[in-house]
Amino acid sequence: MRLERAQSMPVAPFIWTSKQAIDPDGFFAAIRGVESRSDGLNRWFLFRRRVDLDFDPEDAAIKITCDGKYQLFVNGARLGRGPVRCSPLHQRYDTHERLTCFHRGANIVGVLIHTYGADTAFYEGVHGHWRSTFGDGALWLEGQIVGRDMSANVSTDGDWRALECDAWRRDTPQVNSGLGFVEAHDARRFPNHWLEPSFDDGAWDSVQTLIAGGGGPEARFGGAATRPFPILKPSLMPHQAEEIVAPVRLVWARGAKVVDLPISQQAYEEPLGQISQERNTRLAPILAGGADIATEEGRGVALLFDFGEIKAGRPRIEIDAKGGEEFDIVVSERLPGEYEPGGIASDARIERKPLLGLDAHVTRYVARAGVQSFEAFEWDAVRWLQLTVRNARAGVRVKSVSVATTRYPAVRRGHFECSDPMLTQLWSLGARTIELCMHDGWIDCPSREQRQWLGDATVEHLAGEAAFGAGIHPLNRHFLLSAAESQRTDGLLEMFAPGDHRRFGWLIPDFTLQWIFNVADHFDHSGDRALLREVFPTLLKALAWFEALQAEDGRIADLPYWHFQDWAAVGRTGYATVLNAELLGAFAIAARLARELGWTPEAARLEARIENLKGALESHWDERRGVYVDGVNPATGHQEARCSQHANAAMILWGQLDAERMERIAAAIGDRARLRLTPAPPVTLNGEPFDAATDIVLANTFFSHFVYAALAKAGRFDLALALLRERYGAMLAVGATSLWEGFEPHTSLAHGFSSTPTWQLSRHVLGVAPSAPGFGSVRIAPYLGDLDFARGVHPTRLGDVAVSIQRAGGSIDIEISLPAAMDGVLTPPSGFRVVGDAHLIPGLNRRQMTMSEGERDASK
Repeated sequence: MRLERAQSMPVAPFIWTSKQAIDPDGFFAAIRGVESRSDGLNRWFLFRRRVDLDFDPEDAAIKITCDGKYQLFVNGARLGRGPVRCSPLHQRYDTHERLTCFHRGANIVGVLIHTYGADTAFYEGVHGHWRSTFGDGALWLEGQIVGRDMSANVSTDGDWRALECDAWRRDTPQVNSGLGFVEAHDARRFPNHWLEPSFDDGAWDSVQTLIAGGGGPEARFGGAATRPFPILKPSLMPHQAEEIVAPVRLVWARGAKVVDLPISQQAYEEPLGQISQERNTRLAPILAGGADIATEEGRGVALLFDFGEIKAGRPRIEIDAKGGEEFDIVVSERLPGEYEPGGIASDARIERKPLLGLDAHVTRYVARAGVQSFEAFEWDAVRWLQLTVRNARAGVRVKSVSVATTRYPAVRRGHFECSDPMLTQLWSLGARTIELCMHDGWIDCPSREQRQWLGDATVEHLAGEAAFGAGIHPLNRHFLLSAAESQRTDGLLEMFAPGDHRRFGWLIPDFTLQWIFNVADHFDHSGDRALLREVFPTLLKALAWFEALQAEDGRIADLPYWHFQDWAAVGRTGYATVLNAELLGAFAIAARLARELGWTPEAARLEARIENLKGALESHWDERRGVYVDGVNPATGHQEARCSQHANAAMILWGQLDAERMERIAAAIGDRARLRLTPAPPVTLNGEPFDAATDIVLANTFFSHFVYAALAKAGRFDLALALLRERYGAMLAVGATSLWEGFEPHTSLAHGFSSTPTWQLSRHVLGVAPSAPGFGSVRIAPYLGDLDFARGVHPTRLGDVAVSIQRAGGSIDIEISLPAAMDGVLTPPSGFRVVGDAHLIPGLNRRQMTMSEGERDASK
């Protein structure tokens, strides 16, 4: 694998418009008592450069990054978008290769840049450093164009021209407290032919190189120079896959009374008329070629489209307009009443669902004259799209309404099917949910936040391995590095990174432990030892933060900041069992990885920590109930009554327990009669009556991942399947097209950390797991339970592992196909034995597993 080497002091400089002042003493701003610099919010810029070629180009490549987000064009063709989300102190650049868009003669390279002026869920600006000198905004580009015997370079230099484009309104609010700004674009003010060689950019601004200071050893401060983004790293992520998708139906078309309201409210609150079947029939051809829409004075037309399932993409319209028509495009993943007992009313419209502030998912476009298309700059979650047309008294033809979907371009090579159709469907919905949450990072959801939460990625990565295999390794690698780059001086990682974490006054320490779990999972699946060496010092520094909080016996009490764990009422005070068990697991992982890297003394030190903490957790065991309590009072040693699936699953996974105790715990936390859904606002608004003396807190979707894995480890995956069928099956029963953030549909309807069924079924029913780093060898430990058959494919970096299991009376027939460079071992389920050799070789392996004699006698 290529290493991600930094490119310090790039040959080409960063440039920006000459109209934005450079303050050569910006690094002294605080000392001089100057207020923090702000060049404004929500700005849009166009950059263009002419490249004349006197040869026939055969190939070209362009490296590019910017402060903000860009779209790159050559000769009118959009080549890509970027950069990937990253810390500005570790700025990534994209490489666009094998370009065939240059030609002999005049060529135009164009870049559209959106500078936010504020951190968002996916953009992290620099704070201090060079920002005080240059402000927001910077463009860097290096390119080479190659012919048969000649070549030419194009780079950011003084020959570029720049325009701050007022076709976009700057005074719009952010969609919510994490996403970007509501986009409002007036095409009449946009220089439509700016990518053509004949376009006159004489009135545009010149550019300036972003450098200040210097002057040699006798100059001020020894000639110290300030430049933006002094370290650039190549993004090793593939470019996102995009596809134009049309809606499946027009739900309704209605008249709208135009009301003068802020852009964030107008399309949501304008009064709508009755549904007209005549209007629906007349406008339905929009789905198949287009339809004409005309409005009256003070009136508009609103149309609601259904895409059949949630899409992650950019709303898009194609129109033939007279000019001045106004289009508001509102999108949402839900309609009121969806998944509720009464269902969706026939006249339901999209409503705002504020959770992180405004939550106005609306885009406005004002048309110029002629045929044109418009695509929103930012992507969003789209199941429902409401298009409101205003100021079209002379008529406008809407040729199409669509979504340009976007996702990380991994190919779904994984597969699962079994004799239970619900489980088969559940695997597929989990894989689809992951697709919706794979972009330039592991995002929590495509609707509300689009943040890369460290804990969410633990589940997302493993579900991604089951569905996509090694295709996701660059994505997870980028995640692990981005999280490591967020490490604070005290050792903790930010709870999400990169992004707007500086705006929060808290963080989630247990998500740092989740990142450690992910480091190990990634190594086990990828075998990427170079990455492990790179992040291991970060891992040890992170563990040191927890070590500083440990009592003499190794336990941590009353974890600072936000002790999250799950959207459930798990006990978190005092010596919390779930946290200390996770810490025990993190120590074990660190010790194992230290030995992999040859850090023997460090491994021994960590192993001593394990033994100390392991012994202390014995005081959390309630022998009478056969469970671990959620917490112990540090002052009195008294056990609290509350117990949860969380604490007990954590102890099975990381507490190094014997088989007998694990079996007792599994029987308790798998007893559905004792499990209670507990309130955890804002995700779970209501709970069931709870008696701490007898009941057990049910894990919500996130921690269910660990509960199901724990039940499998304890030999009771039958209990996990029962919980999957009950809790996730309820989502399927009401028609969910992706998996929700919680077991109730109150928040996100497509949440990455809820995709665990995909991993659980591939890992524990098919039984596929790596037994050497990078799947150098494989362990197949299948489990049919009450299923008659199961078959599927688990992709790996060496190739696909195919498994087919079929019940045959009292025996189980299994076929296993391994890639050429992989061997393995077949481990039968409890009560069965392998007939013949359990060792597996590359190619097709056929085996039979029969009941052991004791089991056969018991079944008679």
